[in-house]
Amino acid sequence: MAKLKLTPIADDKPGKVTVELPARLNRDLARCAAYLNSQHVFVSQAGGEQCRI
Repeated sequence: MAKLKLTPIADDKPGKVTVELPARLNRDLARCAAYLNSQHVFVSQAGGEQCRI
């Protein structure tokens, strides 16, 4: 298997990624996010932003 070679990113512009998920996985992720929201689990200790979907 070839080794992945990464170079420094020239700019800090955000990129966009599109991923197609099977419907079952999408439902599972939505349920997980709903559960985390109900438990008041925070994504970032520094930012304090609550996980939302």
